[in-house]
Amino acid sequence: MTASDSVSGQIAARDRAEISSLAFLAEASAVLSASLDYEATLTHLAELVVPRLADWCVVHLALDGGALRPVVVAHTDAAKAEMLRTLQQRYPVDPEAPVGPGAVLRSREPSYLPDIGDDLLRSLAHDDEHLRLLRSLDVGAAVIVPLTTRHRTLGTISMAIERGRSWSTDDLELARELGRRAALAVDNARLYSEMEVAQAEAGFQAALLQAQNEAGIEGLLVVSPAGEMISYNRRFAEIWGIDEEVLASRSDAAALAQASERVVDAEGFLATVRQCYQQPDTPRRDEVLFRDGRVLDRYGAPLYGDDGAYYGWAWYFRDVTEQKRTERALFESGERFAALARTLQESLLPPDLPDVRGVELATRYHPAGEGLDVGGDFYDVFQTSPRAWGIVVGDVCGKGAEAARLTALARYTVRAASMQARTPSRILAMLNEALLRQNSLEADDADERFASVVYASLRRTRNGISLAVSSGGHPPALLVQPDGTVRPVGTGGTLLGLFRNADLVDEALELHPGDVLVLYTDGVTEARGPDGELGEEGLIEVLRRCAGASAKDLAGELERVVLAHQGGVAHDDIAILAVRAC
Repeated sequence: MTASDSVSGQIAARDRAEISSLAFLAEASAVLSASLDYEATLTHLAELVVPRLADWCVVHLALDGGALRPVVVAHTDAAKAEMLRTLQQRYPVDPEAPVGPGAVLRSREPSYLPDIGDDLLRSLAHDDEHLRLLRSLDVGAAVIVPLTTRHRTLGTISMAIERGRSWSTDDLELARELGRRAALAVDNARLYSEMEVAQAEAGFQAALLQAQNEAGIEGLLVVSPAGEMISYNRRFAEIWGIDEEVLASRSDAAALAQASERVVDAEGFLATVRQCYQQPDTPRRDEVLFRDGRVLDRYGAPLYGDDGAYYGWAWYFRDVTEQKRTERALFESGERFAALARTLQESLLPPDLPDVRGVELATRYHPAGEGLDVGGDFYDVFQTSPRAWGIVVGDVCGKGAEAARLTALARYTVRAASMQARTPSRILAMLNEALLRQNSLEADDADERFASVVYASLRRTRNGISLAVSSGGHPPALLVQPDGTVRPVGTGGTLLGLFRNADLVDEALELHPGDVLVLYTDGVTEARGPDGELGEEGLIEVLRRCAGASAKDLAGELERVVLAHQGGVAHDDIAILAVRAC
């Protein structure tokens, strides 16, 4: 054979090898593009690789965290294929190993092991059984290529040949190219799978949104900037009674024309809608009154994209007719209850204050909250003899009917006791006995039936006005003198209705012209505002400012300050009684 014949033979062999490689890659490409199920695709690829390129093949895919999951195992020998699967399950790939799929995944570079000897097998084996299984595979050489595409490494393909067989340089290049094409196919399949999942989720969300819109109690309408009804639900059509022809036309103008015929203020209704469409900047909420008596809660909002583009206007309508009727009924009921409470409360307070020569009397009473319940605060002024009067301010526990009953008991017991006794402490002691007797008759919750009361006995003398004051667990009365001096009177004492022997003392004083004795309940000092309670200090400061004022002006100013401190709403009943010597 001549030299030229030898060269020609080499060229022909190389051409045949190239043709064979190209044919293999073409067949591999066809296999890889045949399905978008990546596991099925890789299985067909492994069946193509074995036995044409390798005796066995294992494909691993990367998981989050760097672990590798075997998805395909193929071998020319079915028994050894089963052994390979056992090896993969029993001895997972170590992602940190210096050689093998884990190393290729980290480096993203192919690894060629041309001569796999016993030393390498020992270094890879986890235990003796693992080493035995590795030896039984009779591996001579192996190549591991990464599945890298779009700057990601998705996994590895491991291919091996048994001893007695060898690879050429072309075979190794073919393995590398095969890995690249397989990676592209796997990534495409993954993207397609994710797209299918996203489409399914989008379809589900769309169906769910549609179901929610249809099942909701609110009417929904979305109008485009061009005046087209983009979306609406069944409830919208029911609430407004829009004809099928108008709904089919998608014309918002036609729907508005029908809707305006059903509302009380058609002109105002249309003007509001036009303003929203012309100036779609802020949401709007109002009520729409129908000619048939219905009331709609209407809410509208502009629809803007992330890029600031205006996509239209969304309307939501809810029929609140029954709610409005209920609110009206509750309001009217509340008004009736308030009137009843006021009537009952007034029956527990003196209708008018008596005329006492040389004395000016003034009162203020303010119930807690909206005055829907009978409070426990009371006051009374009554004549006990030709030249003497009883003055009392008190607070019984509780609210409502129980408080009304206890208030009546306290008020009329004090009046009766004042006809038998003269000293305030003795009158309060008799009230204490009455409350204890009542508690003994009604054992349940008896310890909750008590009262705090301050009583003053006023007597006109030749020298002026004399007073004796006693307190039964009540805030002390305050004496306000014209020079602004304020001091407590009738301090101490125990609550009434709790203890058999009440601690009660009397304090005497003279009222000089301009002096004012102020009796009040704890709704005054315990008035709570943003800065805390008004307290006794705050009360005294108000009274100092009112020094020299009439009883009427002082009581009125004190009530005003207490209410203002609470934002205009009393959290507890307020009773004030001012006694001024003229």
